Amino acid sequence: MRKYLYLIAILILTATGCREKENPGMDSGMYESNQVCLMVKGKLVYSFDEGEGQLAFNRTLKQFRAGNDDMTSFFVLTCSNELPRTKGQEIRANFRYTSGNSVKSSNDLTFKVEKYEEKTGLAWLWNSTDKTGAVVKILN
Repeated sequence: MRKYLYLIAILILTATGCREKENPGMDSGMYESNQVCLMVKGKLVYSFDEGEGQLAFNRTLKQFRAGNDDMTSFFVLTCSNELPRTKGQEIRANFRYTSGNSVKSSNDLTFKVEKYEEKTGLAWLWNSTDKTGAVVKILN
């Protein structure tokens, strides 16, 4: 009898441990958020505050912009090849952002679209190698 209990316990552990994660690498706080933001090397460097900032989107340039009203804190992400539209899609992009008193940038980074919501226009982009990602919003 004891033998069967161990076997059942092992089967249950195996079955629950082998399920594919919905989010296989993106920062979980970022993945679950509906907030436009930018994370670089695992650190949140920008989070949009609707009361103190502005969002902009240019479909022709494939560019997303978010910043506070005086632009002392911002990020700009420009897609090189296409706009994010489907989960699993890979896009290349360049981005610039403020860090303290300086502006930093990264060019030709490949992001995977981890999640996309057509209803809200939000897209969750992630580069697992650099632990860099963004939540951007396609405005209509």
